[in-house]
Formats: sequence, structure tokens, C-alpha cells
Amino acid sequence: MCDLNSRPSGRIPMKSAVLSVYFGAKTVPSIVEPHTHEYWQMEIVTQGVIGSSLLGEGHLLETGDMLLIPPGWEHEFMYRKPGVAWITLKFEREKDDDVVWGGIIRGNQFTNRLVSSFKTAIHGSANKQYEKVFVSGFLETMFHYILSDDFNKTDDASSLMLRQIEEKVLNRDGKAVTVNELAAELSYTRSHLSKSFKEITGDNLKAYIDKTRIRKVEEMLRYREHSITEIAADLGFNDIFSFSKFFKKHTGFSPKEFKRKVAERRDESD
Repeated sequence: MCDLNSRPSGRIPMKSAVLSVYFGAKTVPSIVEPHTHEYWQMEIVTQGVIGSSLLGEGHLLETGDMLLIPPGWEHEFMYRKPGVAWITLKFEREKDDDVVWGGIIRGNQFTNRLVSSFKTAIHGSANKQYEKVFVSGFLETMFHYILSDDFNKTDDASSLMLRQIEEKVLNRDGKAVTVNELAAELSYTRSHLSKSFKEITGDNLKAYIDKTRIRKVEEMLRYREHSITEIAADLGFNDIFSFSKFFKKHTGFSPKEFKRKVAERRDESD
């Protein structure tokens, strides 16, 4: 009889110790302020689009995307639209010789299948030992994937251009940027950048920039205690008149009216 215990196991060691698993969702806009912690974190977007920042660089995380956050790396999350959902994995990891890497893991066929299996197997906080083993295996798979040639393949030109545009606009943090400035920063002509963006997304690039700025303005009006004049100055407007004109053009409300409506909704919910 063959002794199964004598066979080489071929096992891959589990280097991650799961601290917590959390299934999150938001029905109202909110922000998780910039912070750090001494453990690893992986954020997996399962519905909608979530704004994020890692080491000061802004990123948009779409459904299927993941954000890997090493210990000590400052990060924040912006839930600008209702109806978003995500999974948060917090874990510790044995140190090894690999370079510490953090950043976005874009969703693809492989990762989508992996996340689908995760959601099928895990429905709560993963308190049982076999559930923790499953989560550890998931994490180990992702770390091996990050080191693979498949992960490090260059994105196709269209996807790369779109992500560069999104990140540069997001990194302005609500301040103005023109199509000409974007084109110069990305080494394209203005016409090529605008035409390509339209072909990829179906949207006008200038309109996209304005929509992104408006989302930031709404966020600041909702959550900051600063005056409208101070917010206008922070966002680079020359005066309160130009700020109010820009905001009303895109929302139908003046900044003052918008703040009042937000306050009324809060009072109704209390």
C-alpha cells in the first residue's frame, strides 16, 4: 500500500493570517478620512464605483477592482454615489524577500472568477477556521498573481489612456484642468485626446472633467465646515461669483441653496 504521508505535499505555505472579513455597503455619500494602520488591507469593489487615494494618489475603483494596501501606507475612500458595495480583508503577512507592493488590481476574467468563488463560500465575518483557511488561500492566490507575468502585462493603449486621464483629473482634487493641459501632460495632441476619449467612453472629455469637479464640490459642501468663499478659494476659483455660476450651471442650484438642502435632509433624518 502506498504511504500517502511519504509523498511530497507540494503545498504552498500560507503567509497571511486573516484578522477580519467585512462586507460593506453605502446608501448615502460618505468619506473615510486618510489614515494608516500596521496591518495589510485588501479592498474589493463588488458594486458601483468607489473613489480612493493611496499615498496621496487618487484612483477610481470600479466593480471587480481591488486595492492592496500594505502596512503604514496612508489611504482613504470616497463613497460619492449610493449603491456601492465592497469586501474588506484585513490581515497580517509573514515578511519575505519580495518587494512590498501596493496598488490597484484591475478586475479581469481570472480575478472576477476568484471573487465570485469568494462570495459563494464566505457570507459573513469568516470566524470558522476552515473559512479563514479559504480566505488565506484567496490572499495567497492574489499575491502569486501579482508576481506573475499576466499581471505585469501592459494594458492595451485605450485602457491605459483612459486610466491616465481619470487619475490625473481625480488628482486635481476639484481644481481646474483644461483638455490642453491634460494633452500636454500625457504627450498627446488635444484633438487626439478628445477624440479618443469620446470613442472609448461615448462622453465629451470637457464634460467629464466638469462632472468630476462638481462631484468634488458637492462633497466639500456636504462635509466641510468651511464657508462657501473658502471652498471656492480652495478649488482655485477667482471669486465667489464664478464659483456660484459654475456650480449652478451644472446642478441647477447655487452653492448656498445646495448646502441648505443638505442641511434640511439631515434634519429630516434625525
